[in-house]
Amino acid sequence: MKLYYNPISTYSQKVLIALYEKGLDFDSEIVNLMDADARAQYREVYPLGKIPCLQLEDGHLIPESSIIVEYIDPMAEPTLIKGDADFRRRIRFKDRVFDLYLNEAVVTLLFQGMKPESEQDPERIEKAKFHIATMYSFMESELGQQPYANGEEFLMSDCSAAPGLFYAEQVAPFAEHKNISAYWERLKSRPSIARTHEEAAPILASLFAKDAA
Repeated sequence: MKLYYNPISTYSQKVLIALYEKGLDFDSEIVNLMDADARAQYREVYPLGKIPCLQLEDGHLIPESSIIVEYIDPMAEPTLIKGDADFRRRIRFKDRVFDLYLNEAVVTLLFQGMKPESEQDPERIEKAKFHIATMYSFMESELGQQPYANGEEFLMSDCSAAPGLFYAEQVAPFAEHKNISAYWERLKSRPSIARTHEEAAPILASLFAKDAA
């Protein structure tokens, strides 16, 4: 298998965490979607040009982070989507809300914050802040009853939550939410998540240095 990804992409991090949790072997290629030539070259592989995308040995492409995680889940332990039909539904539900209302909102604040104030979109910023506040209230309540998003075990929903919280520390701090803060400490202690942070660090340092300049 070959993963097309970028270490600072939240959805790439989600898939990497799942792959690292399982210890699966895979080839990889970093795609810089901010570079026009690299973006055009990647679209020859995957016309929509979105990352991550998993390419199988026969050339078949599996895009979309949740679908990739579902595809690799039967390949090795630990299982990230388990239980009866209702419990699997609840895992997928949290996976989706973390993607759509935490991750997307945090990324919106991150990119809006990189723009000059005159170019920022106040409506998008307020909508993102509303989604984040709503998610923090939901997560604080849920995590007061269990160590991970769906209970006692680390599952696909936690793979989804981790990338958003990684960037949220900078743009939407959650220190006042004790249960989310404790959850984040548990997540950061996992080797799979620490590894994604280590791989992202050099690129993020370079990006922020250019932005500061």
